[in-house]
Amino acid sequence: MPQFNKCLVVIDPAHSDHLAMDRIVNVASQDRQEPIGIHLFIGFESDNKSDSNTRWQTVIGDEWVRELQAPLSATGANFVSELFWTTDWQRSIMDVANRSGVDLILISDASAEHMKGGITESRLVLLRESEMPVEIVRLGAKAARDSILAAVNIQSSDPRNEELNRKVLEKGQEIAETYGAKFHVVNAYKDSGDFPDLSYVERIVSMPRENLHRDMGKPADVIVKVAEKVKADLVILGTKARKGLRATLRGNTVELVLENLSVDVLMLN
Repeated sequence: MPQFNKCLVVIDPAHSDHLAMDRIVNVASQDRQEPIGIHLFIGFESDNKSDSNTRWQTVIGDEWVRELQAPLSATGANFVSELFWTTDWQRSIMDVANRSGVDLILISDASAEHMKGGITESRLVLLRESEMPVEIVRLGAKAARDSILAAVNIQSSDPRNEELNRKVLEKGQEIAETYGAKFHVVNAYKDSGDFPDLSYVERIVSMPRENLHRDMGKPADVIVKVAEKVKADLVILGTKARKGLRATLRGNTVELVLENLSVDVLMLN
């Protein structure tokens, strides 16, 4: 994550584990040419409070905030914190991201404690509508970046899709170069008539041909299979921004990948 200069770290006080906070502490502890800017967003995600195992009451005081901030303070990083009470969690996150000029939103996996692989509606909306990249820190995922997998759809000639492919490929290569990681690209196709031309990828980024993967099957299944094969630490997905009801549709590639992988996922719109 060193290629991002300012991060909005989302923290839900109802959780006892704060994966996104742990990850930003790890990043802030690393040697960097320029210090990373950090903005803490502390607020309850109402969609994630219906689970019977979630604490029915959460009390936040000065001591809780100091304990939360202590590991980050110990790194010497400069950061600001804001506490939110909002009825529109994802909208407030996007408003703060725009206002504070961040270039990455970092959130913990909603399944970190009780959701058991599920993802809330508010998170689906955030992933679909955010203008900023959103990285989901997964339970058990390692902070190291040894293998990066970027998923693209190069069969579509839609200009918006081509722009999204370029974003995913260029960001993936940038992250891989930053960490000295192997960079892989995957593309799913449905049949022989839909066979992808991998020279498309090579015109955008320079990489070994053996790191380009194309397999027949549903996109989510192919992405998960290749991610496991290359031992990916981070999977980068692109999604076209959607508004309103279409933004909350379930069963899409993003949700299925999140359900079947335990590595960090970076979403780009």
